[in-house]
Amino acid sequence: MPFSTKRRFAANCGHEPFLALCYDSGMPIRRETRWLYPIDWPLISKHIRFEVAGPHGAGRCWKCGRPHGHELRVLPDGRWFDAELHTWRDARGKEAAWPDMVDACRMRKTRVILAACHRDHDPPNVKPKNLAAWCQRCHILNDREHHRRQFRLTILLRRAMGDLFEGAYQRW
Repeated sequence: MPFSTKRRFAANCGHEPFLALCYDSGMPIRRETRWLYPIDWPLISKHIRFEVAGPHGAGRCWKCGRPHGHELRVLPDGRWFDAELHTWRDARGKEAAWPDMVDACRMRKTRVILAACHRDHDPPNVKPKNLAAWCQRCHILNDREHHRRQFRLTILLRRAMGDLFEGAYQRW
């Protein structure tokens, strides 16, 4: 979303200062969990993503080394093309083999957005050792088990609401 569009969206919602900070901090924060984050979260997030140098440098994913804001060519197995060094990298940022013709046909482009992530999934815990700058791919892979637990809870809550208002669910 371009900056002018973000600003227009924020102004139309009546929450211009807060929404502008959320969008500038990388990933928007869900409304129901917003109160868990400290008031200076946008500054903390920006510091972790762009000022603290991870294993691959500042402004890059700490796991795979993908640079923030760049559009990359990626393969389904996690390999990506590093245009600065003119080489392919694997999912951990190490040099990898060039793709063959079959792999190259499945190549796609993606834009990398870094997010400041909580290693323990606890938003109030903003200790430096608990925060990391990860790209979308590394973030979702790291949170896989957490998302599975949340999905199960969501399904159970929906069933409970259905039982409460519409009776027991029928098996198909």
